[in-house]
Amino acid sequence: VGLTVLHPVEPMLAATAEGLAAAIEHTGPASVEWKLDGARVQVHRAGDEVRIYTRNLNDVTGRLPGVAAAVRAMPAEQVVLDGEVLGVDDDARPQAFQDTMSAFGREQPGAADGLLVRFFDVLHRDGTDLVDAPLSARQVHLDAVAGALVVPRTVTDDPAAAAAALEEALAEGHEGVMVKALDSTYEAGRR
Repeated sequence: VGLTVLHPVEPMLAATAEGLAAAIEHTGPASVEWKLDGARVQVHRAGDEVRIYTRNLNDVTGRLPGVAAAVRAMPAEQVVLDGEVLGVDDDARPQAFQDTMSAFGREQPGAADGLLVRFFDVLHRDGTDLVDAPLSARQVHLDAVAGALVVPRTVTDDPAAAAAALEEALAEGHEGVMVKALDSTYEAGRR
C-alpha cells in the first residue's frame, strides 16, 4: 500500500531515551534535531492544492493559510511534509506551548496565521514515496524542498556533538532534541 498525496497517514512517533549518550549508542550515526514545542502537522501538496492535518489527522488547512502559502512556494509539484507549527515572540523565541495551542485551536480561518512552521521530514516528493528511504536520503529531499524551513539538526555519532546541539536548542528556548537514526525509515504510528 502506497502513500496517497492529500490523504493523511499516522505520524511516526518517538520513544524516550535515558540520555543523549544512550540514544547515540542505540542509533549509531544520527540526526540530532531541535525538539520544537508546538503543534505537529502533516502538510500535503498536489499542484496548487494544499492540505494541512494534525497528528490526529484532522484537516486544519483553513486555520493556517500562511503555512499553505509557504508550501505552495516550494520547488515541488507534489510533496508530503512532517513538521511543527509554533508561536514565537518579537525576539523570535518560542512562545509557551499553551499560547501556541490557543492560537492553533481557534477554528476561524487564519486564526493561527501568526504561527511559524518548521519541517523535519518528507514522506513524498514529486511522484516518489520516501517512507521506505533512509532518513539520510529523506533529508536530502527535505533540504531541497523546504530550505530555510527545516528544523535545525546536527548529524553525528559523537555524544559530545549531540550535547552541543542540545545546549544550542535549549539556549534558543526549545524543548530539547530528537535523536534519529540516519538509516531509519518512516514508520507511521510506530513508537
